[in-house]
Amino acid sequence: MSFTHSKTIMSITALLLILLSLTGCIRDAPKSHTEHKPLSDGSLPEISLVLRVEQASRDLAEVQNEMNKILADKIGVQLKLVPIPSDSYNQQLNLMLLKNEPLDLFVTVTSDEINHMVLNWLLYPLADLLDSSGPDIKQAIGIPLLDSLKINGDIYSIPSVRDWATSYGIIMRKDLADKHRIDPASIRTMDDVEKALQTIKEREPGIVPIVPFQPSSIYSGLSGGTYDRLEDGLGILPDYDNDLKVVNLYETDDYSNAINRIRSWYLAGYVAKDAAVSSDNGRELVRAGKAFSYFTPIKPGVEEQESRLTGKAMIAAPLTSPTMTSSTIKLFGMSLSARSQHPQKAMELLNLLYSDSALLNLLNYGIEGKHYIKKTDQVIAYPPGVDSSDLGYSFHNYEVGNQFISSIWETDDPDIWKKMNVFNQKAKKSKALGFSYDANPVGTEISAVQEVLDRYLSGLETGTLDPAETLPELQTALKAAGIDKIIAEKQKQLDEWAKQQ
Repeated sequence: MSFTHSKTIMSITALLLILLSLTGCIRDAPKSHTEHKPLSDGSLPEISLVLRVEQASRDLAEVQNEMNKILADKIGVQLKLVPIPSDSYNQQLNLMLLKNEPLDLFVTVTSDEINHMVLNWLLYPLADLLDSSGPDIKQAIGIPLLDSLKINGDIYSIPSVRDWATSYGIIMRKDLADKHRIDPASIRTMDDVEKALQTIKEREPGIVPIVPFQPSSIYSGLSGGTYDRLEDGLGILPDYDNDLKVVNLYETDDYSNAINRIRSWYLAGYVAKDAAVSSDNGRELVRAGKAFSYFTPIKPGVEEQESRLTGKAMIAAPLTSPTMTSSTIKLFGMSLSARSQHPQKAMELLNLLYSDSALLNLLNYGIEGKHYIKKTDQVIAYPPGVDSSDLGYSFHNYEVGNQFISSIWETDDPDIWKKMNVFNQKAKKSKALGFSYDANPVGTEISAVQEVLDRYLSGLETGTLDPAETLPELQTALKAAGIDKIIAEKQKQLDEWAKQQ
């Protein structure tokens, strides 16, 4: 459910900065709004909720209507669900924000996106609204953790209750692993991974041994669990500590070794020749019967989750221990548009998603009897003859609300939420946990650096380009674009933050 550095996410940041510069930005801080009661025509105020989806949901309006039956009675609003495809989510969302389209709550995916939106007054500050209208959110998440997410003294995104920590590993098709006696318990290192990929290459013609979890980067999964990205990956904290010394990822031995390994995999045929330009993600390629594995975040229940999402039985081999950073906590939360006309009602709606299991189950899974059936009070299953490929309604349910109060699939461990809570509690904490980075002082340099990364990363991180030639070019171009200034600014802010702890 979480991601490390990727070309896609970094490109989103650059796009936002460019769009803001072209439009002149929204520079006025959010004003207080008078709360709208039932409108003059007798209708209820409408709150929009923007969601990321993998596929169109033909029954969206029906689910929305069922949710509105609850919301009209409990808080006097009507909900409008706004689905956006995942692969174009950030671009479309940013355009909606910049064009001042009617917009209330929406999913935010990464901490660097949140930071840039805050800097340009696109988000509504939530601390006061939490105090007045978010008691169940505060109880579910906890005040200390919420306080650790503050940016410039306020809160701008409410994380979903899920895995706030993450470990990383490889997910594989179980049928092929069983067929070729690839035991996930025996995979603990990248050398072990490589042996499994070699086996698939030699024995399964037509199957790509490993594909990107998100398009254009094998590295984004392979690197997980080795450093704190410090939100945007432009200056990292190795091993989540490094005595709080920020370094350039692209000059580390770990990065060099990783992309050289990926290059060797590409040359050996373990990686598809079009990996650098393909828009397909790992789940799609496995579902289509074209791929064996991908690197991904690992958590309790991940095998069951990926099996549902790919339509094939999957098994996992963890490669790192669980860790928690500011970025992993902020990953997948809800923010409120600075232009919202009903901020208090929006917070009341969001609060219900942390306390009302009936409402959350509707949002998560759709309508009982049509999109799922109940096996017990807590356990659900697909209706007869229905699977994830033709469900009629679906979205990334782990991205919104308190998942610990939602139902679980019959294929899940019945103790999944207890185990997830333990997973979070026992995770290693980054030494920089709670640090939030203000990118505004180096916004020009970030744009220039991103242009460089856009030219190089997809080729390097899929093995398409030779690191011996390309990595030195990347390092030189990054210095010319100002990455040293970015790292120095981040170090300065991290030092100041550390003094206050």
